[in-house]
Amino acid sequence: MLKIFKSLYLNTRLSSGVTALYFNIIIDEIGGGLVGLFMPIFLWEKFGRLDLVLFYFFVVYGIYSVAVIFGAMLMSKLGQKTSMIISVPFKVLFYLCLYYLSLGYPVLIFSVLMIVVIEIQMMMFWVPYHTDFAQFTNKKDRGRVIGFLSSISSLVSIFVPIISGWIIYNYDFDVLFLIVMILVAVSVVPLFIVRPTYEKFSFSFLETWRQFFSKKHRGILWSFFSTGIENMIGGIIWPIFIFQLLSGDFLKVGVISSVIILSTITIKLIMGSYTDKLDKYKLLKWGSGLYALGWIFKTFVATGFQIFVVSTYHNFAAIIMQTPFSAITYEKASDAGHYVDELTVLREMSLNTGRAVGAAVLIVVVNFVGLQWTFVLAAFASLFINLINEKRL
Repeated sequence: MLKIFKSLYLNTRLSSGVTALYFNIIIDEIGGGLVGLFMPIFLWEKFGRLDLVLFYFFVVYGIYSVAVIFGAMLMSKLGQKTSMIISVPFKVLFYLCLYYLSLGYPVLIFSVLMIVVIEIQMMMFWVPYHTDFAQFTNKKDRGRVIGFLSSISSLVSIFVPIISGWIIYNYDFDVLFLIVMILVAVSVVPLFIVRPTYEKFSFSFLETWRQFFSKKHRGILWSFFSTGIENMIGGIIWPIFIFQLLSGDFLKVGVISSVIILSTITIKLIMGSYTDKLDKYKLLKWGSGLYALGWIFKTFVATGFQIFVVSTYHNFAAIIMQTPFSAITYEKASDAGHYVDELTVLREMSLNTGRAVGAAVLIVVVNFVGLQWTFVLAAFASLFINLINEKRL
């Protein structure tokens, strides 16, 4: 594995901007990773009902799919770097709300506060981040860079689920949220190294919506819309499903998740390299088919060992699908030139509209069928990722 890392590093020179951005993401992901897997479980315990958890995410992503436009307008005035730096305190406040929620403070009040601060954080961070990443990388080796950085992120995150499960098991969620707040606060440091860049968001609010529904962007937006639906099932339903399957054992969930991460790191590196050598669209088509099959396999999972086997396969398929998908996405954004931020906004709108619609659909579905049957919907949605290159819709 070290040889692969070394080879990738020597053949792909990372710009200081990309390095700084990814250091920020890695530190943030360690913090977020401590909570991520257990977040829907925590909210499920606090809200008492799964449909209320889904409604919370419906509101969050529904608002953000509109608020992202104003975030881009604000970015035009502040610049990408300043906008990202300002976003960090709001994420700290988000985890502070979760901390008070874990201590038994009013659920409704702190849920509303969580929505407010996370909306501000997302609208000020994600468009500047994706815009800068597209500008700081080049088409020739973007796949290798994405594969390399994603593998580094996974390597750092190997023990995060185990540590998270252990902390919850021994100390409960309040201690976990305090640790995460510290890590998120520290994540702002690399952003000060990022080279200041300025992109003017040239669309008005109404023009953004006209572009959103235009035929020109329909392929890429449908692909992100379907990705958003699949994200909701993978990010909310799957963690709750395996938590129930493992009889509510936080430590077991953490251990199995860490072993799965470890088993897929080398594959990420290899696929990042092949993405730049092979046809990205063919690789994406094969990957999405294998990934959809993984969701079908998940409907039959019944034991901890089966969770490990199926999730390892699913992660392998996800790498084959997501590495070329990410490379194509940034390639299209980079090719857009001056309109890189406008295309990024449309992409964020589509992704989060998909998440909101996915949450709304799941509110209905989970009341009539078992959780595992939502995985069939995820399999179907994941196939639409191939529309990213479709221009005739």
